Amino acid sequence: MRLLASLSGVFFSVHGLDNGLGNTPQMGYNTWNDFECEGVSEENITKVADKMVDLGLPALGYEYLVIDDCWAHRRGEDGILVPYEKAFPHGMKNVADYVHDKGLKFGIYTDRGRWTCAGRPGGSGYEVTDAQTFVSWGVDYVKTDSCFGPDSLEDPPSPEAIAQYELFRDALNKTGRKVFLALSGWHNWYSPYGKSLANSWRIGYDVRDWRSAWNYAIRVNAFLSEYGGPGGWNDPDMLVGSSSGAAVKMTPQQSRTQFSLWSVMAAPLLLGSSMLSMSSHDLETYTNAEVIAVDQDPLGIQGQIVWENCPLRKRADVHQNQYYDEIPYCQQAWAKPVRDGFALVLLNLDRFQPAKVDFKVYDVCWSSPSSKSCDFFEDASVRDLWSKQELGVRKSIQVTLDPDGASRMFKLVPLKWKASETEPAAMAATKSQRRPALRPQRVGMGPPLILETDTVHFLQEPTEL
Repeated sequence: MRLLASLSGVFFSVHGLDNGLGNTPQMGYNTWNDFECEGVSEENITKVADKMVDLGLPALGYEYLVIDDCWAHRRGEDGILVPYEKAFPHGMKNVADYVHDKGLKFGIYTDRGRWTCAGRPGGSGYEVTDAQTFVSWGVDYVKTDSCFGPDSLEDPPSPEAIAQYELFRDALNKTGRKVFLALSGWHNWYSPYGKSLANSWRIGYDVRDWRSAWNYAIRVNAFLSEYGGPGGWNDPDMLVGSSSGAAVKMTPQQSRTQFSLWSVMAAPLLLGSSMLSMSSHDLETYTNAEVIAVDQDPLGIQGQIVWENCPLRKRADVHQNQYYDEIPYCQQAWAKPVRDGFALVLLNLDRFQPAKVDFKVYDVCWSSPSSKSCDFFEDASVRDLWSKQELGVRKSIQVTLDPDGASRMFKLVPLKWKASETEPAAMAATKSQRRPALRPQRVGMGPPLILETDTVHFLQEPTEL
């Protein structure tokens, strides 16, 4: 790959994070999209822990409660981090113990730079001290950010940034405690070797609304599917809910689409909706066990775009220092192989117009040598994962999608696999068995469209990095 070739002459450690965690993407709650800095306190964290249990979230897999930035105040004379005394009067270990008593795991935030993004003490030069401190508090999860540290906003990677993350990774390894490490470096150039550094790695800037979800997550992660898998995951950022009490919000349909797409992307599912005043819509979204099962599928395959009529994009066009582009007026189909079939999300990105989609079920396959593929099939048993209705055996799925981020999500089980409880034989198909993927005339979007092959993006071959 070109990116790997570009690393010649730059040494990156081959030693990985030795914790055995992250066999499936992490699930839980993070304070940032809910509280930001306001409300980060012992009182609210204990209320959140209570609420997570009351809502039954741990039973669905939401195991981590993570405090993001703004908890730390200063360093003591011994170099140990001291939380804000008024917000955390009994200290962080007391909070961790309370979270553990609720059957949850406790997470905390740090930064590889001198300061955190909110101007609190960072971890630069204190990697060993902080790793030992966090472990003494009973921390199970650490998010480590990238503000105020040496870095490069260009592609290829910054050796200084990698070296700092390695220092903290190695310090955690030496403690002997299994701590999930989530790297938040904002760059997709971490992906090719992310598993050597952490259990997940951010691929872009913060997702704050639907427009940033497109710019910094959806269009970026489409190029990175080969790098995520058991032990380490591409992280397109935390979930944004629609509940009024949270610091940031999307519309209800956009937040549901985000959850569907993140599940097909095999992305971390870290709730950012208001936990203490969660709407019934958000609760219904985040407790859909069938959609969660797609994210947590044991095959651990990150989904890809299998059809779209959006403009052709190249990875060079989605650098993180390129500010917002307008969301294109187009549609996409994302698919992910799961143990007994496929998950499919049909998405309308058009801000103003509804879209009619006629999707042939066999188009859930793709033909990328770096990805699992499948044998040809003409029909499948289809289930709508949000209405929870069986739609019967179909050769195609016809839906009308509302504008501005609406979607539909389905489970497809090809009939010839339906009786089998084992992994589909298609998962091991050779390249010679794969059908051609480029057949745009088989998909109709609303009024007749001329879908030119140079403006339709199909993942026929791995995208060059």
